[in-house]
Amino acid sequence: MHRTIKYIFVPITCIFVVCVNIAFAEAIGGNDASMLQTEATQQKTVIHINPFSNLGNNIYASFVGCTSLLHMAGIASTMVMVSEDWDYLIYKRFKGWGKAKPYFLPSLYTGTACWLMISAPLYLYGYFNKNIEAQGAAFSILQSTLISIVYATITKAITGRPYPDEKWYSDMRHESTVFRFGFLRGGVFYGWPGGHVMITTATMASLMSYYPDKWWIKIAGVLLITYTILGITVHQGHWMSDNIAGMFMGYAIGSTVGTSFRALVNKKLGIPGERMELTPTFSLSSVGINVTLHY
Repeated sequence: MHRTIKYIFVPITCIFVVCVNIAFAEAIGGNDASMLQTEATQQKTVIHINPFSNLGNNIYASFVGCTSLLHMAGIASTMVMVSEDWDYLIYKRFKGWGKAKPYFLPSLYTGTACWLMISAPLYLYGYFNKNIEAQGAAFSILQSTLISIVYATITKAITGRPYPDEKWYSDMRHESTVFRFGFLRGGVFYGWPGGHVMITTATMASLMSYYPDKWWIKIAGVLLITYTILGITVHQGHWMSDNIAGMFMGYAIGSTVGTSFRALVNKKLGIPGERMELTPTFSLSSVGINVTLHY
């Protein structure tokens, strides 16, 4: 167990390096462009918003800083649940929920398509009504979903965790502890972390952060995420720890992207942001808070 779990950090490290390189590339390009602008030109800069706006910086921010704590929480929760046999015990308990399966069947579809079900109407409404705010919400969902799908696919390809299916495995208790590290040893459709839950959480977290004052979005998000976690577990698509990890990681991505698009849209619409921002920071040698004043 300890031999396999320790290697779970390998895919996270690889993805982190890729994200840093992408972010640095965009940052360098942005700095070069900004050096050529005059102050008058900067004030009249046209802000273009699309699904790829600020993509490099958002990838970087989704994995570095405070958000890294959420990814570590996903890893830590998996380590605890696997080592304490909770995955197998939850799987065994949920086997008795056979009669509830039809009620959770929609979660298999919303888990993969909720981003489209929500973003498409938002974009169409924004496009035909010239509503930049609605279009920004749709773009934030699309970008958070893009990052989530790529991240989950790469991680699944490397971790190779089998899903709980008694048709193929006789010892489910042992199978709940297996990680087949390598490349494509378990495919990319099943495994760790849970893609359905990650996509759902990223979608709803991006909306929660994009519309921070709309309490009903938060309630709807929590309900949909909970329903998806239960539904995927009942239908034996993932072990529970896969879903919990997907929830933590999806929230890190969605909240980052939603906040970023909110700032872009506010700037495009001329809505003043917060006059003072407090950003917690930490490193291997220090912990502190950055204070940014806008005037």
